[in-house]
Amino acid sequence: MRHLTANLLWKRIWRHKLFYLFMLPGIIWFFLFSYVPLYGIQVAFRDFMFSGGFTGSPWAGLKYFEQFFSYYQSFELIRNTIVISLLKLLIGFSMPIILSILLNEVRNVTFKKTVQTLSYLPYFVSWIVVVTLMQRLLTPYGGPLNDLLSSFGMEPIQFLNNTTWFYQMIVGSDIWKNIGWNSIIYMAAIAGIDQQLYEAAKIDGAGRFRQVWHVTLPGIRNIAVILFILSVGSLMSAGYEQLLLLNGPATAAIGSVLDVHVINSGIGEGRLSYAAAVGLFQSVIALILILTVNRIARKVSDVSLF
Repeated sequence: MRHLTANLLWKRIWRHKLFYLFMLPGIIWFFLFSYVPLYGIQVAFRDFMFSGGFTGSPWAGLKYFEQFFSYYQSFELIRNTIVISLLKLLIGFSMPIILSILLNEVRNVTFKKTVQTLSYLPYFVSWIVVVTLMQRLLTPYGGPLNDLLSSFGMEPIQFLNNTTWFYQMIVGSDIWKNIGWNSIIYMAAIAGIDQQLYEAAKIDGAGRFRQVWHVTLPGIRNIAVILFILSVGSLMSAGYEQLLLLNGPATAAIGSVLDVHVINSGIGEGRLSYAAAVGLFQSVIALILILTVNRIARKVSDVSLF
């Protein structure tokens, strides 16, 4: 029976060989850059030395994990990472869905393509440029926004390096930068919905809103669930570049996150084994979150990654 199943599998693969051929570059890329580097995980359990390499460095066991959890800021780092990631997920996850639905309802093709292009562009702009723009626009010393507020008799506001506005700046800039790019997959899913469903809804007297509610949203539900499961896996990663640039001494209590701590420890201080241990901790928690949410999604909606 197993031999027969294997033969059927290989026949099916050969029948669709062109599709697998197109997948081959991606498979090779993932193997080289995602699976081969897993060999380096052992650094987290060794007193790594460049002279000894992976195999020549002595074993340290759980020494560096204990160091992290005994570090006086470890709880603060974990808390800040989860809070910022949750805010990005809860607020930012729905924004690409809303944008894609709004664009789908636009009938002016020129306007639609213009908005799409403008929404994609920020994704290709580095965080250094984005933060520089924010500093120029939001500074209380001659910034356009504060000048506008002053013209209405309001006091200038310190938007950056201010705990009151920190989360708004982090989440807002993240949404602005990624909303267009993240909406592409939803636009593709909406384009794949059978147009006869919309015609049937119109015949039944459904307006634009009801068509969105009863046809568009169910049509992209599976994609949304899968992307949500993948997004949950990033709860332990709040974003290195953005937090490194927008966080400062005034916001360190709520803006210090694991990503920046790992880079600073590993590259800045040369504590590679310690940084690897913290990074492995992030990855293990992310895996647990994905498996948990995937199982819940499979029971609730019959949609899952595996």
